[in-house]
Amino acid sequence: WLDQRFIDELGGRKEMSEYLISRGFDYKMIVEKAYSTDSNLLGATHEAKDLEFLDKGIRIVNPIMGVAFWREDVVVRPETVTVAFEEGQPVRLNGQKFGDAVALFTEANAIGGRHGLGMSDQIENRIIEAKSRGIYEAPGMALLHLAYERLVTGIHNEDTIEQYRGNGRRLGRLLYQGRWFDPQALMLREAAQRWIARAVTGEVTVELRRGNDYSILDTKSPNLTYKPERLTMEKGEAFFTPLDRIGQLTMRNMDIIDTRDKLRVYSEAGLIGARDGVPLLGDDSDP
Repeated sequence: WLDQRFIDELGGRKEMSEYLISRGFDYKMIVEKAYSTDSNLLGATHEAKDLEFLDKGIRIVNPIMGVAFWREDVVVRPETVTVAFEEGQPVRLNGQKFGDAVALFTEANAIGGRHGLGMSDQIENRIIEAKSRGIYEAPGMALLHLAYERLVTGIHNEDTIEQYRGNGRRLGRLLYQGRWFDPQALMLREAAQRWIARAVTGEVTVELRRGNDYSILDTKSPNLTYKPERLTMEKGEAFFTPLDRIGQLTMRNMDIIDTRDKLRVYSEAGLIGARDGVPLLGDDSDP
């Protein structure tokens, strides 16, 4: 799309598909198709043509990695699957080991695809500061992601998870911009691999239903910091005593008192309403 001679000769996707067909290539994405598709092992993108209009939705798409789960005539039966990780790497699906990552992802795609898992409709921000829209498929990635995230939340503490997710959004944006090997991306990748993934070992069992509807049935890991006995609501020996809880609440109350003082300052400055707490946005008389 940066070569003017290329654009002059072939124009757009319609002209390209016509060119391939005229030269005898068995091009699958025929001219009559209402959108264009790009895909690889990790996912597929459907965009352009009719999908450029927001009144056209996922129902016009014919999935290539899974089923059209929104159609009533498509039978989707619940399925239980167990995903195992070792130090952040997916290693088994339903107890089966695979010779390489390609084989594992192929099976993950097949499992998730049977349910239409991982299909989404996205409006996104291109690096040229314009928005685009696409329908995405990523059944295998969605399956592995939901299992991985379950282990992350059960293993790491709150501040670590918050930092991990913030870094993840930044890293995703760098990947989108084609800057996967820039120093800032390498730094974020190493942090995720060294300090997050290294502890992510365990198994997650889920029940997949239709589309992105699923339930987590079991979570196992030798590294879990989730321990039900610490916060049990049943009578018996507990990790915390009532006095421990009272002390913690007393300490938290100090911050609440400070917050009330700040709210009084904001109210006197007219930043929040005195009666309902709603921020004052000004009226027509404001400059």
